[in-house]
Amino acid sequence: MTKQQKIWLRGVSVALLSLACFGKVPVLSGKMIAYDPMQHAAKDASFKANNETVILEMPGPKKTRYVKVVFVGFGTSQIETQYFDGATPLTVQGIRDKRCDEPLPNLVSEVSLQERAGSYLLTDAFKSAPPKIKMLECYYATGKKLNPRPPEDQQ
Repeated sequence: MTKQQKIWLRGVSVALLSLACFGKVPVLSGKMIAYDPMQHAAKDASFKANNETVILEMPGPKKTRYVKVVFVGFGTSQIETQYFDGATPLTVQGIRDKRCDEPLPNLVSEVSLQERAGSYLLTDAFKSAPPKIKMLECYYATGKKLNPRPPEDQQ
């Protein structure tokens, strides 16, 4: 290869990699149907990051209706309390991570000592009719929560 071809090939490679790195981050929006009660209760204010894992039901005719979203932060609250009732939609940007996908999640309506770690507690809005989920795609929240749209914009 000539020197000019090498320079051109490197330029194209850098351009393609930068497009892949700075691509659009998906926006996940939906109602919280369940959350991990162990992670929710076991938060401390220290230099160790705290996790919060929730399951969102995304509206619409999408292939993926239910997604698992993991929030990581150093505070004792990663998600505002208004979302834990299951009625207020939560909107957040997320990065897909196939390593934490979960088949057949264990959804429970109340916490008991016999429940194993990794169970998800249903929110009040979904306790009467728990969904059947075969596979949860996992996303890590980027930390940027988006404000829900006002009702007049949701037409």
